[in-house]
Amino acid sequence: MRSLDPFKAPKNLSEMSKVEKKTYFKNNRKIKLDSFKRLIKYLNYRRGILFGIIITMLISIICSTLIVFALGYITDNFLTYNFIHNDYNASQFAGAIGVLVVLSILQQVFNYWSNALSVKAGLYTAMIMRNDAYKAIMKMPISFFDEINNGELMSILSNDIENISNGLCANLNAIIKTIFIVISSFVFMLYYSVYLTLIVLILFPVFLFVVFILMKKAVPQYQKTQKRVAELNGFIEENLAAHHLIRSFNQMDKINAEFTKKSKRLFNSSFRANVYSNIAYPYANVVTNLLQLIVVAIGSLFAISGISTGSNSEFGPGAIVSFVLYIRIMSNEIARTFENVASIQMSLVSATRALNLINTKPLVDESRLSSIDFIKGDVEFKNVNFSYDKTSSNLQLKNASFKAKRGEIFAIVGPTGAGKTTIINLLSKFYLPNSGEILIDSFKSTDINEHSWRNQISIVLQDTFLFKNTIMENLRYGNLSATDEQIKEASRISSAADFIEQLELGYDTIVEEGGRNFSQGERQLLAITRAILANKNILILDEATSNVDTRTEKIIQAAMLKLMKGKTSFVIAHRLSTIVNADQILVVNNGEIIERGNHHELLNKHGFYEKLYHSSFSED
Repeated sequence: MRSLDPFKAPKNLSEMSKVEKKTYFKNNRKIKLDSFKRLIKYLNYRRGILFGIIITMLISIICSTLIVFALGYITDNFLTYNFIHNDYNASQFAGAIGVLVVLSILQQVFNYWSNALSVKAGLYTAMIMRNDAYKAIMKMPISFFDEINNGELMSILSNDIENISNGLCANLNAIIKTIFIVISSFVFMLYYSVYLTLIVLILFPVFLFVVFILMKKAVPQYQKTQKRVAELNGFIEENLAAHHLIRSFNQMDKINAEFTKKSKRLFNSSFRANVYSNIAYPYANVVTNLLQLIVVAIGSLFAISGISTGSNSEFGPGAIVSFVLYIRIMSNEIARTFENVASIQMSLVSATRALNLINTKPLVDESRLSSIDFIKGDVEFKNVNFSYDKTSSNLQLKNASFKAKRGEIFAIVGPTGAGKTTIINLLSKFYLPNSGEILIDSFKSTDINEHSWRNQISIVLQDTFLFKNTIMENLRYGNLSATDEQIKEASRISSAADFIEQLELGYDTIVEEGGRNFSQGERQLLAITRAILANKNILILDEATSNVDTRTEKIIQAAMLKLMKGKTSFVIAHRLSTIVNADQILVVNNGEIIERGNHHELLNKHGFYEKLYHSSFSED
């Protein structure tokens, strides 16, 4: 299985040499930087919102720093000697308190709007990326889904893009905010005391270094967490789909044990990541308290002794209060920022996976191919060779050649794994041949875009898929422009109307997940009705192998004959009546068309078909 995770190491990190580790982590940093640059383009879609975030953030930060400055001013002018001796101007004191209240209100209002706009930007970015990722998936050839785990795709569309929304945009906003707060705080601290500010600048790097080391240890664990979430999603999806099989073989204990093992691995990596990132807070508090004690001690010495602080402003109790508050604000913001950096690292891992999916291009650029509007329905295979694994020399179809004229019925028979479905897949252009040509009329499959090619073909698969919607909307899937009356008419032609109209809600009956509220025969009739509505000149029909009662069998056979009338039909046949009515039978074995002809011609050859007929088919 191929992975969309570019951070996946070629081997276990513990087995790598120092040089290999260095190269691996260097490449990871380069990938993240590239992802960040590509992600910025998504944010550019809403420049107005980004401008609003920056303006509201700046106003909020200015208000925050002015609040601290105002507290220092109030301390110096009203809460020291003058206040004790009742020697202060009450109106000035009230005015100062009023300014403090106004600044506090403005700070909260603009902080709210900054956060709200950040959330909006994050959600919008996630929506655009999710849409782009889903469009990319819809453009991928079937071979893409053979190579990629569905759980990984689900994880990208849900978990990864949610991480981008919650983690990157909100945390990026917090980091930018922290940078502005640190700058503005140091500007005011320099105003009070150059020397004391220099002391803080000398001590702060020690604090930053230790927190950085802790965060660096957390990042690989976040990457492991993302990978294990995708693995767990894939495991859950696979086993929910196979729950009948698991129960029938009594493998619940085995599956539960595997799930517990994967869940525990996810817990371990997630726990380690959170331990490393969350330990930054207590450490930040210890360092902050030490810094504050140093500032109070040295600041008091400056204030009492009258030693120069390197600034022109007076250094008193208010300056000490402001210094302490600025240190507290900065350290809290920086500690939070390191946690945000770890979250951003995880978001960049998610963004890289999502962007890899979005930027994955199909091998063939469909936009450069031609379209066809109308066809007669002639089909030809010319020396077609094909293998699902392009790196393997083992071919699933070898030198296949045949011609089908409009209106002919071709039955394709052969043992399991012979290559019957491969022929159908190639005709449907789910895959392209390794060599040879597939033509509809005179148009090559390699020259016509997928949408136009498949628009000429109706497909009824063995496993009928029904959406969780009304019967009417499920049938309309065959022709989105069909009216209700046209759908009902098609249902009458296929005889599906016989059971639909007996339902209490008729065509408005909701189809349950997987169509489980209908029998296999009823689901087949609904699929045939969809194909009748599609009304294409070429029909591909994979007959269901499951047994139905005799009455339903006859209804299905009659519906199929009506459906195939006048159409070039290719049927993977499991019923004798289909084979007998076919104009041509292609007998496939080991990827080769070994015999061809009608039923009686092939029986008279006394070859492989005769053996297959006697072993696999019985008289109606």
